[in-house]
Amino acid sequence: MQLGKNSARWKQWLQLDKPARRRELGLFLVEGPKLLEEALRGHHPVRHILYDSSRFRPDPNTGAECLEVSAEMLARLSDAETCQGVVALCQATVWPALQQWRHIVLADGMSDPGNLGSLMRTARAAGAQALACLGGVDPLAPKVVRSSAGAVFHLPCYRLESLAELPEGLPCIGLSPRSALSLYQFNWPEGWVLAVGSEAHGLSPEVSSRLQATCTIPMADGCESLNASVSAAIVLFEWRRQRQPRAHG
Repeated sequence: MQLGKNSARWKQWLQLDKPARRRELGLFLVEGPKLLEEALRGHHPVRHILYDSSRFRPDPNTGAECLEVSAEMLARLSDAETCQGVVALCQATVWPALQQWRHIVLADGMSDPGNLGSLMRTARAAGAQALACLGGVDPLAPKVVRSSAGAVFHLPCYRLESLAELPEGLPCIGLSPRSALSLYQFNWPEGWVLAVGSEAHGLSPEVSSRLQATCTIPMADGCESLNASVSAAIVLFEWRRQRQPRAHG
């Protein structure tokens, strides 16, 4: 089936680069064959697949509506520098209640889409159970989805209005260059919220006031700080290392 550029649906979908329209329509964009594969195996159902038949042929058995469009139309919809021949539209589906999770990464005002997507990817790989976003960039923005390398379809992700929505009783942990406690000496509690601040401003005063523990990443002399998602990766994989049973032999 073909979709024309005068279609009312097409005109709506062109506005999915705006957070308000994504929320209103309940849809978000997924670009490229690899991300489409992840989406078809993930939490957010694929509703429409738009493709350039000279570059991509969708599987007709996915259950999604497959619509052929011109290369020009697809390039307009795509947020990537080079369109890969297919853009899918997924339904943004609510995850189960945040209260059930005990290992949560909190993105506090993170504004860089690439960093938030990388944080999603890292959190999933390290074994965190959920990602909660307090302010900052929309976790379903096209660049975030692309940078997550598919993690957005498998890691429960939430937008918070306030910290009161986090599960009760979980200690909030943060990184601080002024902490006297090294990450490698830190004793992780059974459950936790790991707060990761924005690239420019770090943790907000609201989140900083809720921290119940801090630690620092030991670094070579002369180094001031690391990228937010890189710091989170170091912390999360140290937590993962510590919780693994030691090999006996």
